[in-house]
Amino acid sequence: MSDNEDKALPIDRRIEADITRAIYDQRMPPGTRLSEERLGELYEVSRTVVRKALFQLSSRKLVEIRPNRGARVAQPSAAQAREVFAARATLEAAMLEESMTRLTPADIAALRDTLAHDHDTPTDEADAAESIAESGDFHRALARLHGNTVLQEFLDELIGQTSLIIALYRPRDAALCSHDAHDALLDAIEAGDAATARRAMRAHLMACLDALELDPPQPAALADMLGRAR
Repeated sequence: MSDNEDKALPIDRRIEADITRAIYDQRMPPGTRLSEERLGELYEVSRTVVRKALFQLSSRKLVEIRPNRGARVAQPSAAQAREVFAARATLEAAMLEESMTRLTPADIAALRDTLAHDHDTPTDEADAAESIAESGDFHRALARLHGNTVLQEFLDELIGQTSLIIALYRPRDAALCSHDAHDALLDAIEAGDAATARRAMRAHLMACLDALELDPPQPAALADMLGRAR
């Protein structure tokens, strides 16, 4: 969304859009408290307006609202993480296969440009969030070529939830959504090989899931913690 489009939104939608972008860009981590009072001060609006934006974010599963505890950025469970990636793999593979029948050389060139920009993004820890955001942009670009706006909106929500999941479960040294995986996927698309492209999309997303630390390490025995193992 451009700055001009953003400024044209009703204020509750602008609050929603700003929080959404902060989550997608991983500037607002899971569990962040979203105070109605503080947001009202920042945007110079009533708490009623803020509440409207927060409820909309809650309906998209980006924010959790709990009675007497207020709103916080959602913290997806490990089980939810697996479900989100499985949903993305199924949806994106199907959308890709359908859209490949009508892709033009101009569409392929635009995707190449998107990937080239992705390659220019540094991948060290300080810029990991930007790299993940660029990856999301590539997946959105693929989805737009399908043409079904309802599916695009649903996928955008799943990508937003993926940002939360990665922020929670990404190992510090893990590289997710690798450039090589995107290159291989686009090569299959350009070759018109729908079956390979579909498999590559599913394999790519499942590899991202496998790279996450969803299963917490088993705690050591008390005796081992105290150095008194017998």
